[in-house]
Amino acid sequence: MSLTALQLVGAWRLVDWRIEYRRGTSRPFGAGAGGVLVYTADGWMSATMWVGSRTPWSAASARQASVESRATAAVEYLNYCGRWRLEGDIVEHLVEGALNPLLIGTRQLREARLAGDLLVLAAEESAAASGAARRHVIEWRRPGSADA
Repeated sequence: MSLTALQLVGAWRLVDWRIEYRRGTSRPFGAGAGGVLVYTADGWMSATMWVGSRTPWSAASARQASVESRATAAVEYLNYCGRWRLEGDIVEHLVEGALNPLLIGTRQLREARLAGDLLVLAAEESAAASGAARRHVIEWRRPGSADA
């Protein structure tokens, strides 16, 4: 049975984000990472992920914090938003806004699989520096589910 857009609509909490390489696995934000993914019925989406224990700024506000402190905050946080649609088992995210300006205007494709209350989004990526392929696997669960 194929995935439907209606099954994706709503909020999801991050369970796990891992990157699989030929010789192992990494977790970019660690085992305690947090995140929220939202799909709306009218075609909008927002994805946010963060390191579980984020480093506090060096001052009370971003404007007062050191450049190093702000850089660390950016490295420990990921987000983007835009339009979305489902084609078969592929979710397409059309990025309109993002912390990383290089994502703006891109088309992010994710293989989508729903197993009970677990949504798995995955994508192949070629690491530009090494040319080695890697696969991002991000697992989400609806808030209120047993493990969310």
